Amino acid sequence: MYPDHSDMRMYADLLDLNRGFLGLLTEPGPHRAVPTYGLDAAIVDQLRRLSPEELEFIAGTPGLLACFSRLPPASLLQVAEMPVIHSSEQSGWRESARLYVTGLLTYFWQMEQHNWPFCALCAGSAERGSGSLGEFDFARIRASADFAVGQLRARFTNHPSFWTDLIRSARSGNEDFQMLSQLTIIPLVLAEECSAE
Repeated sequence: MYPDHSDMRMYADLLDLNRGFLGLLTEPGPHRAVPTYGLDAAIVDQLRRLSPEELEFIAGTPGLLACFSRLPPASLLQVAEMPVIHSSEQSGWRESARLYVTGLLTYFWQMEQHNWPFCALCAGSAERGSGSLGEFDFARIRASADFAVGQLRARFTNHPSFWTDLIRSARSGNEDFQMLSQLTIIPLVLAEECSAE
């Protein structure tokens, strides 16, 4: 049996989204102005010290590393179109985060329409419990990006060893340890699914 090309595309998109989130976490600049998206500052500091190859390994985790604590409601369209003023300290990372969440919302929207089981497995059920993107379109996604930036979070921050094990295994170069640390996301996703039901 050969892999389905659409599955390969979804995994490539997942890798890109994880790269983007890690990029937000490790973006150079005035660190006091950049949020940690729910991670301990010490973990973010360790991520910033990783090599590009080590970050690429973490990005290859078979599930999204980012989530939203709450999805934007479809009724937000008119409110979100109002200009939002941010300090110059915030504007750099905020624009990067805004671009990222636009892509992440688009990914969820498309997955919800075409492959809900894959979306639930890779993205988890937090999004499902906080609403649906079924009524969205590109205009609503773009308009709700500012709201979504404030809801962006790292996944599995309630499992403190998840992120530290990924970092440790990325540094180790031990392929067995690396594979195990990446695969720990699967039982965490399943536990997340069970608790949502």
